[in-house]
Amino acid sequence: MDLVEFLRARLDRDEQIARACSGSPWKASPSGTVSTDTDDPAYVATAENDAYAEHIARHAPSRALAEAAAKRQIVDEYEKQAWILGQGHRTPELDAAQSVRENVLRLLALAYAHHPAYQEEWRP
Repeated sequence: MDLVEFLRARLDRDEQIARACSGSPWKASPSGTVSTDTDDPAYVATAENDAYAEHIARHAPSRALAEAAAKRQIVDEYEKQAWILGQGHRTPELDAAQSVRENVLRLLALAYAHHPAYQEEWRP
């Protein structure tokens, strides 16, 4: 598995989990609970304090989906430019820009360094 495949698989899983949890916006309350805009008690979580509740609500499924989409665009741009370079359209400037993009992918992959498929050679 290469770095691009690894990132795509992680983003697919992040998106899958977020979609399974989405539906209504999440909100934190001063009581340390996180709930959706529905009255369904299945969507209420109690946190130890207000900061935990705010953290959980801030990382709601809608945000996770937006982050996955943005990261996917970064991976797509890397692959598009790799294809262009592979067609022989190489200049020192394009190679340097691709090197920066690859480093960005390596930085994105750090969030998944605990995953068994992560390869230490990807570490920036």
